[in-house]
Amino acid sequence: MKQLTVIALFSVIVLSMNGQSSGFNMKATQKSVVKINDSLYMAALEVTNDQYRSFLNDLKQNQQTRKFNVAQIDSVQWRNQSAYNEPFVKYYHTHPAYGVYPVVNVSYEAALLYCEWLTEHYNANDKKKFQKVKFRLPTEQEWIAAAKGGNPSAIYPWKGSELRNKKGLYLCNFVRAADDKMGTAGYDNDAAETTTPSKCYFPNNFGLYNMSGNVAEMIAEKGKTMGGSWMDQAEAMKIGTSGKFTSYNSAQPTIGFRYIMEVIEK
Repeated sequence: MKQLTVIALFSVIVLSMNGQSSGFNMKATQKSVVKINDSLYMAALEVTNDQYRSFLNDLKQNQQTRKFNVAQIDSVQWRNQSAYNEPFVKYYHTHPAYGVYPVVNVSYEAALLYCEWLTEHYNANDKKKFQKVKFRLPTEQEWIAAAKGGNPSAIYPWKGSELRNKKGLYLCNFVRAADDKMGTAGYDNDAAETTTPSKCYFPNNFGLYNMSGNVAEMIAEKGKTMGGSWMDQAEAMKIGTSGKFTSYNSAQPTIGFRYIMEVIEK
């Protein structure tokens, strides 16, 4: 692995003109979601390392010590995987090369705090599109409906019943068979080692990326995930099917999250 330069996790944050931290970007936040129905929008991408770092920086700047401690990334969890992952411990959550990759190794409580942070900053911003919204984790039913992309009979987030397209390329990031690491989508297609960037492969009809594979996604029910991960096999890629990482009680390298934006007042 090439020598990488570690950047500081906590950078100096410049305050915006309205007094809010520049860690929250209203324009980027509003562009981050796609419409599911008249009152629900969902993040098109799994929350990235860059997005999560902005959140941590904001907590630190505003001396929200309790929340900051809860929200910490447990990067040493990479060591619990079967492969040699020491470089990921050091660089995955800090190096700019991984900025657009999904954040992992965060707890359920941390994900809730992130959604709470988005809600507070959105509703306090003068440039908001809606009068009042709430960011939160999706329910299981909401997640499944979003993954289906408007097709009640969908097996996968994409059209059809195959895991490859006509060119033979995989349509998501998963493990093909037990102990077959070359079956991870990407080893023989796009060089993915573990996770892939949050905006990768093809979106479903709603514009949602990686609803199957890449990282299993937390939902509102604590301890449960949907979608399967880069360490799950093919069966877990089906919408509504539980993978081996569907239940959890701690932060893991296979688990991330995406948020729902619920419109309370238009």
